Amino acid sequence: MALNPFQRRDAAGATTAQPPAPGAQGLLARVPPPLRLLLLLFGLLGVWYGVIGTIRAGIEVDLATRPERADLPPGGSVTAGMAARLLSQQVADRAFTPNDPIFYPTGLARRTPAFQEALVRTISGSVQAMADSGRTPRLTAAAESLATDPTLWWIRPGMPPIGRPAEHHLLDGRSELRAYNMERAAARSGGGVQPGARRISGQSLAVLGALLEAIEAEAERGDRLIRDPGAGSAGVQLARARGTAYAATLLLRGLREDEAAAIRLSGRAGRWSEVQDALDRAAKMDPVFAGESDLVGSGYALLVAANGLRAILAGQG
Repeated sequence: MALNPFQRRDAAGATTAQPPAPGAQGLLARVPPPLRLLLLLFGLLGVWYGVIGTIRAGIEVDLATRPERADLPPGGSVTAGMAARLLSQQVADRAFTPNDPIFYPTGLARRTPAFQEALVRTISGSVQAMADSGRTPRLTAAAESLATDPTLWWIRPGMPPIGRPAEHHLLDGRSELRAYNMERAAARSGGGVQPGARRISGQSLAVLGALLEAIEAEAERGDRLIRDPGAGSAGVQLARARGTAYAATLLLRGLREDEAAAIRLSGRAGRWSEVQDALDRAAKMDPVFAGESDLVGSGYALLVAANGLRAILAGQG
């Protein structure tokens, strides 16, 4: 008679039952309880930081981004509308990570926070330039809100120890930009003064200057890291450069629309395209493992953009 897998014959020929091999549950039962808890903890941490953190983090660059209706009513500033749209994209539509504490799923992330922080600071500098040149209450209020430290959490050292986190201030800035555009649109529809078409406005030139400053500072940070690789992480610096370039190229698109007639008449369209193409390249750089060559490529693109902006501001082309 054939034996099933759980039977065997003893020396006398009698058939005896053979216990089944221990399964996963049996093996787990043999693990000491302290080690079992440690394995469970590692598994939970892997899900928390590895799975959920990856879902919440990640850098997204969409060069086809356009302001929504709430950001840009007819007659509003495309530049201000683009700034508002970028804030929605990075703060409202997805997780804002620069101020996440260590126990958040993205608490160990470094590239996404660097990208978002650089983007916010670039927008902040540009809005501040608009406010300084226009002295408009709405722009001034927006600049004050956007000047908030992006790493500010709702618990902080000092007094008061509890307050609104950075994303709330940034969304306040977005609301002020939208209100500014609504007022600007209403003034134009009511027959307000139209900007001259033959010259780029002082406000737009101020934004170009702010973008030039942000781009040059980012290129300098990358250059320092190339000369001293131990001073930081190539991946984090490349993410910072991408955030700066992404904000700059979208704001530049807004400026090109706001000043389309003046740019066409001045003969500077080629320069503007050169700057935009260089910023697009820097924003799209996304190597799996960033190294010195990536920093060199990013820095070169930023310097090309900076030189083009400097030429535009000097009126050379």
